[in-house]
Amino acid sequence: MKHLFMRCTLYAILIVGLLTGCGNPTPIASLTPTALATLTDPTTTPIAETDATATFTSPPALAVLLAPPGSDSAQAEALQTALNDTITTAGLHWQVRQQLLPIDLTPELRLVVALPPDPGLAAMAAAAPETQFLAVGIPGLTATPNLSLTGTQGARPDQQGFIAGYLAALLTIDYRIGVISVSDSTEGIAARNGFLNGAVFYCGLCKNYPEDYNHPPYYDYPRYVELPAGATTAAWQEAANNLIDHYVAMVYVTPGAGDEAMLATLAAADVMLIGSSVPNEVLQANWVLSFSSDPLAQVQALVPQLLAGQGGQDLPLPLEFSQINPELFSPGKQNLMSAVLADLLAGYIDTGVDPVTGGMR
Repeated sequence: MKHLFMRCTLYAILIVGLLTGCGNPTPIASLTPTALATLTDPTTTPIAETDATATFTSPPALAVLLAPPGSDSAQAEALQTALNDTITTAGLHWQVRQQLLPIDLTPELRLVVALPPDPGLAAMAAAAPETQFLAVGIPGLTATPNLSLTGTQGARPDQQGFIAGYLAALLTIDYRIGVISVSDSTEGIAARNGFLNGAVFYCGLCKNYPEDYNHPPYYDYPRYVELPAGATTAAWQEAANNLIDHYVAMVYVTPGAGDEAMLATLAAADVMLIGSSVPNEVLQANWVLSFSSDPLAQVQALVPQLLAGQGGQDLPLPLEFSQINPELFSPGKQNLMSAVLADLLAGYIDTGVDPVTGGMR
């Protein structure tokens, strides 16, 4: 019995040990009070593996071409392309938008180039003094330290006519020059009067020399012919023939006057031509030059200055020579005319024409 009792006691101890080993695992010994504090105390620095610090980046600097509804889409496209390299090289994002809301006027907006009609540029410039604004051909604005203007007064047909008259008198023997213009617009009248004054500014009395020409009777120069903008091809043809019959050797055709048939008639009579268009092949041999008032090059030159913070500029619409025929307009005379043009645009020469009414002063 004694042996049986001992054996049963050993079996009982063995069974209790086995049951204890198959129970729940012992709590993790590594979770010391310090370790527990690390997991539960919010003031303790989290372990590196779970560090999820957020990374914030500033919005990119931005330049906007603002082309409101009703703006010239061709001009907007030309400006977008022409300014792209300058803008992107400066590290700015370049966008074209139809409008800017007050929420868009952030410090990241560095430059706004705007086309007419006016999208409220003066108010925008006042609300965003750190942004430079450039109005291209928008009338009625005043320059401020962060609002620059170009061509706000529009084209000056009196200046274009004046320089055309001066040039025609300079290039034409015996001053046998004339102008064909539009009679029912202020621009046409201003261009015609500018031409007459420009010619006289160069040649004074503009007297011809009968002994050099066998073209009696002798006429006074410069001459002009004008018609309404809606005149027929036949009427413009008659205008051309009128100047040909008066032995005019060089003609300035103002913007909006005439048509291709009229120009071809003048060229066929060996009349030299000054205009504002691109001549076709029929006209090229007789085409002296064209006038351009495209602000594109001016805007390209202004943008780097604006990005450097040099705002507040107010520039007139440029007047430049293009489509030059060096056979008729030599490099030396080009230099002379460039100087005269610069003086005219700077205000040192007065056209003698009221740019508002087109009439003589």
